[in-house]
Amino acid sequence: MASMTLSFTIALVLTGLLLLLMPSHLIGQNKIVTTALAQPSDGAANTFEMDGQISSLVLGMPPNTKTIDITTVPKFILSGNWKMNVDKGKLADFTADFYTGPINGAENHTHQLSNFRINKNTSIQLSPDKSISLSGILDIGTNGNKVWDNVNATVDISKGRAITISLADEDTERHFMGQQIYGIVKGLKM
Repeated sequence: MASMTLSFTIALVLTGLLLLLMPSHLIGQNKIVTTALAQPSDGAANTFEMDGQISSLVLGMPPNTKTIDITTVPKFILSGNWKMNVDKGKLADFTADFYTGPINGAENHTHQLSNFRINKNTSIQLSPDKSISLSGILDIGTNGNKVWDNVNATVDISKGRAITISLADEDTERHFMGQQIYGIVKGLKM
C-alpha cells in the first residue's frame, strides 16, 4: 500500500512539473495529460476510440466441409468500415458498414452491424498490448433495413492491429456461412 501511495505521489509531482514547464497558453489544451491520468495504472485503457477497415473473403461452402476446390467454391467479398468507442469502461458505440457480394458482381448488397450490447456490469479495458474481446448481441441490416435482431456476436481486437467479428451462424440464417469477418485497425485514440 505504501508503494502505491508513493507511486501516486510521484505521478502527481511529475504532473505538476509538466504543468509548470508547459507554456501557459497550452495548459488545459493538453488532452494527453488528462487522458493518461484517467486510465487505470496497470497500462490498460478504459477510454478509447478505434476504427478501421473490413476486408474479408467468405467462401460459399456447406458447414463441416473438410476439403474444397478453391477454384470452384463461390467466394464473397466483404469490404467496408467499422468503429468502436469506449468511454470510462462502457461501450458507447460499435458499428460496421460493409459491402458484400459474390466476386462476379451479382446480387451485391450492404450490411450494417449496429446496436451492439454487452453486459452492463462489464467494465471494458483495452489491454496494454491493445487487445480486447467483447461478447454480446447486435442487430444486422441489409441495404439499410434491419434483418436480424439480437445476433450473438464477439468482436476481438488483436494487438491494436486486426479485428475479427464472429456472428452466430444460426442467428443469421447461415448468411455468413459460419465464417468470421476480418479487418484492420487504422486508428486508435486513447
